Amino acid sequence: MNTEKGTTGAFGRALERWTPALLAAGVLLTVVDVVWTFTLAPLVQGAQLSEPVIIAGTQVTTKLLLSQKIFYLHVPVAVASFAAMAFAAFFAIRFLMTRDRVFDVRSKTAMEITLVFIVATMISGDLWTYFEWGVWWTWEPRLTTYFILMLLVIGYFILRNAFDDPERRARFSAVFGVVAFIDAPISFLITRLVPTSIHPVVFRTDSGLPPMMLIPFLLGLFGMLMVAFALYRIAVRINMDALEVEELKQQLEEQDAWAQRARADEALERLRAHAEAAVRTDGPEEG
Repeated sequence: MNTEKGTTGAFGRALERWTPALLAAGVLLTVVDVVWTFTLAPLVQGAQLSEPVIIAGTQVTTKLLLSQKIFYLHVPVAVASFAAMAFAAFFAIRFLMTRDRVFDVRSKTAMEITLVFIVATMISGDLWTYFEWGVWWTWEPRLTTYFILMLLVIGYFILRNAFDDPERRARFSAVFGVVAFIDAPISFLITRLVPTSIHPVVFRTDSGLPPMMLIPFLLGLFGMLMVAFALYRIAVRINMDALEVEELKQQLEEQDAWAQRARADEALERLRAHAEAAVRTDGPEEG
């Protein structure tokens, strides 16, 4: 069984050395994004909906107002969750192809990072929904598909805990992780696929964001991706160490079981030898 830790070679060692710096740089870019957003970035004037929409009894005619500033952080967090889940699906496929538990650990680690960023996305998204639409939740296509995505990720960990056998746990989890990832591109593209969606379409070729709005958005996007990758590298190192400990423990248990069997065989041989000696000794006396 291969228990290679992380990426091998010079590139892997470089990643290990630069992970703390990558995390610090990502946090710095994110902080700059937040400060710039609420100090220098201009207010969004409000994009008119094609027709008014009634949400919780309130007529909504625009979908981009002051509260849209939340999207400078909300969107990068959401993109990071999609990227992390793509990593999880990729490593799940690698595991199914190789049956190498290292890829199972990497897939599980990426899914852990996915869950963290999905929760952050849901919290920031709910804040925007409340400030913009006056409700904490509405069954709008983007919110619904992303909520399903969160349930699938939670279900992934429930499934992992349902199996005691490591091989079956890894195999079923890998299949489920790949299937669950199908919802990620659906959730990302749903605002384009469903014209009636009232969720803003953020990534557009005609957005025409001025530099004072585009720069902080890109800083937050790259910063959050750097944070997600750094957290993944830190978590995968911890999980790889845990895998190594688990396999060493299993080897010790196997060695202990082998030693016990060996001692039992030796004791049985001695018993047989004593029995044969007793038979030889008692034989002439009975004769």
